[in-house]
Amino acid sequence: MVAHRLQTSSMTSSESIAGKATLRRGMWTALRLFLSCAAVAWVLHSIALGGVIAALESADPLRLTLGVLMNVATRFPAAERTQVMNRGLGLSVSRWQTIETLFISNFYALLSPGPLLAGVVTVYRYRRFGASITGSVSSLLASRAIECAAFVIWGLACALLDPRIIAHLGSLRIRPGIAGAAVILASIGIAAIVCVVVRYKSRDAAASASAATVPWRTLDKLAAVYRQILAQGPAVSLKAAVPASLQVVISGGAMMVLARSLHTDISWPTGVWMASAVYAAVLLPISIAGLGVREVTLIKAFAMLGLAPRTAVALSLLLFLDQFVSAMIGGAMQIGSVLARRRPAS
Repeated sequence: MVAHRLQTSSMTSSESIAGKATLRRGMWTALRLFLSCAAVAWVLHSIALGGVIAALESADPLRLTLGVLMNVATRFPAAERTQVMNRGLGLSVSRWQTIETLFISNFYALLSPGPLLAGVVTVYRYRRFGASITGSVSSLLASRAIECAAFVIWGLACALLDPRIIAHLGSLRIRPGIAGAAVILASIGIAAIVCVVVRYKSRDAAASASAATVPWRTLDKLAAVYRQILAQGPAVSLKAAVPASLQVVISGGAMMVLARSLHTDISWPTGVWMASAVYAAVLLPISIAGLGVREVTLIKAFAMLGLAPRTAVALSLLLFLDQFVSAMIGGAMQIGSVLARRRPAS
């Protein structure tokens, strides 16, 4: 009887924790949807839609096609970057399986409100190929970290090479209130992270064994992933940085070609820091598939260069077209993969 009560209590507690987690995810998705809609509403209020349509109608089709294809081509160095991590972690995933998984995850990323589903699909496919869950997550996190570092480093370097950005920063006046608020928010964030890490490390063995709450289990898994990433050493990360840099270089070139297809002349360094700014904005979990934040980021970037905001919105739509094309390629690969699995059974 006592064992039955304990089992019932444990099941009720687990259901309660799962219900709260589902509620939190739903609220966060609703907030991201609201932020995306608010950003889109601001864009539509600030920019005449007719001007955006006119800019798209006057686009050079040859350069437009070339720019979209260049953006799609960035998926191949991205896959190579992940493959370097896969090999470093000893995952039994081939290069073609990595490329196919990346495109298929792009397909699911377009269908979901955030990158979570794409990550789940990637881990699921890697498991089918014989990789462990911890190894798959470690590879994804390490690969994304190197990609992020490459975009940040190249973006900052190219921004410093753009004389118009230097001139704009020189004339920029930051209000003391905004600077103070930014410092306070950053301090609170750092303090919260430190508190969580200290509490996690200060748990004794008994507490670690009896901890059944989702946050501690999540931290345990993240700690295991972190240890597995550190075990690779710096050589693997440096090797993965080569295709990551190639991805940034091509992304900057695609941005330049797409802008010139809209009869707006920007240089390759400008294209790189713009692509990096868009990457950082879309990576933040504050929107649905980057909708809204991509447009606002490009409008502000174009404003610093004295360029027309309607061209920024048109360029944003072309970047979404690239995302759509990659997703359709991934969808075709997913259908082909399903048919290939069913063929032997029939």
